[in-house]
Amino acid sequence: MPSQAPLPVEPERPAPFAVPAAPDPARKRPAGPGFGITLGLCLVASAVTALAVWTAADRSPAASPTAGPALVRTALATEGELLKSLRVGGTVETVNYASIRAPRLRGPRDMARSDLTLAWLAEPGSVVPPGAVVAEFELRWLEDHIEDRISYVVREKSRYQKQESDILILKETERQGRTNAKAEFEKALLDLRTAEVRSEIEAELLKNVSEEAHATWRQLEHEGRLMERVHAADLRNGEIQVVKEVMHVERHERDLERLRVKVPHGGMVVLESIFNKNGQFAQTKAGDTVFPGALIMRVVDVSRMVLNAVVNQVDAQRIRIGDKARVELDAYPGEHFEGRVFDIGAVASASGGNARFGRGNNSQGAYIKHIRVRILIDGKDPRILPDLSASADIYSSERSTGVLVPREAVRTEPDGKTHFVYTRVGEAFRKRKVLVQDSSDTESLIPVGLAPDTEVLLSELSTELQASQ
Repeated sequence: MPSQAPLPVEPERPAPFAVPAAPDPARKRPAGPGFGITLGLCLVASAVTALAVWTAADRSPAASPTAGPALVRTALATEGELLKSLRVGGTVETVNYASIRAPRLRGPRDMARSDLTLAWLAEPGSVVPPGAVVAEFELRWLEDHIEDRISYVVREKSRYQKQESDILILKETERQGRTNAKAEFEKALLDLRTAEVRSEIEAELLKNVSEEAHATWRQLEHEGRLMERVHAADLRNGEIQVVKEVMHVERHERDLERLRVKVPHGGMVVLESIFNKNGQFAQTKAGDTVFPGALIMRVVDVSRMVLNAVVNQVDAQRIRIGDKARVELDAYPGEHFEGRVFDIGAVASASGGNARFGRGNNSQGAYIKHIRVRILIDGKDPRILPDLSASADIYSSERSTGVLVPREAVRTEPDGKTHFVYTRVGEAFRKRKVLVQDSSDTESLIPVGLAPDTEVLLSELSTELQASQ
């Protein structure tokens, strides 16, 4: 601890106040008693003033700066570890969070829909369990549309059933036609066997009839095979129409579920700001019209909070994963929380500072690169909330042990290489050369040249306190 060693100096007392001389008795006194009373009062006042000045001069120190006490600041050298820290700043965020956006409807006529109206939102700052509904959009129009499409499904199913019955009737009629044609062909073949006993003209007629019956039967068989494909295609087309309407309803039912937004995991509700219908940038609320895909809220897991910060690419070489850190929130001065580094970016970028607002290649971001660092805050505290500004001191895991002195106690020779300190010897201080192994922002580590509990000088050394070297 710094201490002061005053050297008292005897103050010089001023000369006593001179008492006025008595009046000459030979001098003629003015007539009347008033002059004597006035003169007596003046003498009493002069005596009281002289006594007061004498007392004040006896109790106060001399005003001369050369004769006053010499005040110095000192500190004791201690033995311990040199803690080197790096100060970083950033914002508090969470490790796990869910971004809640306005749903994108999947229908071909609904994908460009921009009139999604918020009907209800969870209270900001409230904690919701996993799977809870945190937002609902206006649903009546979609419910009515789903009812309409369900009626279309019923109609398409009825049409398909009627088409299937009609095709079955056609297929049976065509089958009977082919059967009759085959029977006619077989009858013509039997008649053709009697050609030997008939005339030549009758035999030729029977031959022509059999050939015609055979051609008719073959034609009907070929048409039957083609009509089978036609009927199968018609049935498939009707089936597709039914499936299409069913999928249309199912798609809108999924959209209906999307309009009731649920969270994948529990956490605290944090509302985002959007441009409302009045053209103002404000926090989302019930009644706002939002565009599909717009970010309306975040649900954050406050059990694991991190400080997102950036460090210079040179300072990043001093940080290792697992290094301890001390986090301070700007909203709560004097409070600190323990943490540790658990993520260091692999690629430097110009994301730090105000580089993104620079112009052209002459901006600061074109030359100074930063690396992202994430510090996990240990424990859980309700005061640690997302988007709070904070700072942290990251302590290096590489520590050295030795004699520690305040950094301001170490002085450097003009050559810039030799270091020394002033140590107390009695009532004076003596210059002593030391070896400085390493330094932090506040302390220096001296492995050689200084013993623990040695009193070292912090302030400037005056001539009267310097001892012979």
